[in-house]
Amino acid sequence: MKILSKSLLGVMALLLPLGGCKKQEPQAPKPAAAPADAIHGDMPGKGMSAKKESTVTLPDTLKGKWKAARIVVTEVGSKKETTHVVPVGSDFLIPGTGLTLRIENLVPDFTMGGGVITSKSDKLENPAAQVKIIDGGKETFKGWMFAKFPDTHAYQHSKYALKLVEFVP
Repeated sequence: MKILSKSLLGVMALLLPLGGCKKQEPQAPKPAAAPADAIHGDMPGKGMSAKKESTVTLPDTLKGKWKAARIVVTEVGSKKETTHVVPVGSDFLIPGTGLTLRIENLVPDFTMGGGVITSKSDKLENPAAQVKIIDGGKETFKGWMFAKFPDTHAYQHSKYALKLVEFVP
């Protein structure tokens, strides 16, 4: 009986490693996840082709309701903050930074679907500003700033952080 048990254990020890070996089928590579900016169509990421920009459509009752936005500029190293009122549709040179900011649109309750950006209401539920930022004569950012979600699609700069604070009527 002892010999049979030892023989059985020996056979099992030899077969056990073989049980985990299966011929692996080659797998197709998984597509890379699209960067968030490509999903929103605001600006192509590196190596991507430009996607069609979403259209901003606001109800007539909202057009011109807000004339400017208050933007806070923070120096990354010193954490020094300055606040600026930036008019819609004008180029605003942020003093001492070399950055020019242009607010294209202000949307009080941002929503997006079917290639259209609009406002769900006239209340400041999800305030967003469509902006362009020019650094040294070159457009370095075109996208959205969100007052309640300042880190979502935030402008990346080595010296300055920009944050939408509020709309100015």
